[in-house]
Amino acid sequence: MTYPEEALAHGVACHRAGQLAEARSVYEALISHSLDTRVNGAALAHLATIHLRQNRVQEAQMAASQALERNDDNGTALWAWVQCERRLGRPDSSLNTLNRRSTHTLPPQLLHELALSYEAMGEHRKAFLAFKEVKRRLSFADLDVDRSLLLRYLENTSRSPAIEARQCTEGSPTASGQNPLFIVGFNESGITELGQMLGQHPGIRLASEVPAIDAARKKLNGKDPSGLNNVTNTEISDARKAYFQTINHHAPGDGIIVDALPLNLLASKLIHTLFPESEIIHCVRNPMDAVIETFFKPYALNNVTCHFDRLERTALTYAGVLTLAQQLVTEHEVPMATVHYEDLMTHPGTYVEAIASSVGIDWTGQHRFAPRSTVPRWTNYRAELSRWLPTLQPLSETLGYPAK
Repeated sequence: MTYPEEALAHGVACHRAGQLAEARSVYEALISHSLDTRVNGAALAHLATIHLRQNRVQEAQMAASQALERNDDNGTALWAWVQCERRLGRPDSSLNTLNRRSTHTLPPQLLHELALSYEAMGEHRKAFLAFKEVKRRLSFADLDVDRSLLLRYLENTSRSPAIEARQCTEGSPTASGQNPLFIVGFNESGITELGQMLGQHPGIRLASEVPAIDAARKKLNGKDPSGLNNVTNTEISDARKAYFQTINHHAPGDGIIVDALPLNLLASKLIHTLFPESEIIHCVRNPMDAVIETFFKPYALNNVTCHFDRLERTALTYAGVLTLAQQLVTEHEVPMATVHYEDLMTHPGTYVEAIASSVGIDWTGQHRFAPRSTVPRWTNYRAELSRWLPTLQPLSETLGYPAK
């Protein structure tokens, strides 16, 4: 391996680890000094994706165009370029470029961009079929995922007894130490957005999609969810220790921990057992939009996201998860505060300041957030969703969304 190739590999490793400043520095150095056209083109393509991630669309387009001049078959550069065209208001250009290639040879990433471009042009049926094909192809990425794991956990949690009150006496493992703030909910319901907003405060440590509760669960000897009333103080102490070790590994630093992971919603009983003083924020969204957004998102396949590979399965999973969430509050008395995605987007400052205040954080002088549009997306796909509306509409009314 040549030195430029080694440098490129280092940049890509930093990029994947989220060390974007270091990765950008490596890519820019290679672009300036490397005479290897292949390495130079790859560095430009990866640099374009960093620019896109940080909303520098013009810079991303320039880097992607230069990469394609060196190699017009560079998939990363092509993906960045067509995304730039769409985001700059030229989805027709993206469509023309992608349609010159056979859809059978497009990888899921580019096929997803094709769907977004169709959607931007108002061709919603074509967009839906492209999104559907993306999910079909991704579903074959790992045939060893356990599709029964989530369903078993839903059933076991539903049948488990309510949590008995534990005395939080001095010296007990839940009587001292940090009490993280947990943000939970179904996918695409505002968990990430709320976490990122709160994470702007220097006194808050954001742990976004960190599997810390999974690490804690493993210390309970199989007692979650059915045997939580039988856990010992030693087991709780070990579980909390495993939780904080995982948080510190993935999100080192000081400050109040904000743990933002969507389907930790299902582990709310476990969270309340380990951290009875912690607040749990349940983010909800119009069920039809939550289902459509989740189905359209090209998640990497795992034991949870495998249930989002078809619209039918996504809708039924949503119904099962939200029904259980209601049961956890009403029957198991797990305290949760509800935040509606649409309200959060239109009045972000009000919600962020109130939530920060609830954990002792003063937002005075901190970042201010501009309101965002919350135009429903699902109405463009009413025909595709029609079969599942009878399942979703009762949940809509329960969550405060009137039937439309």
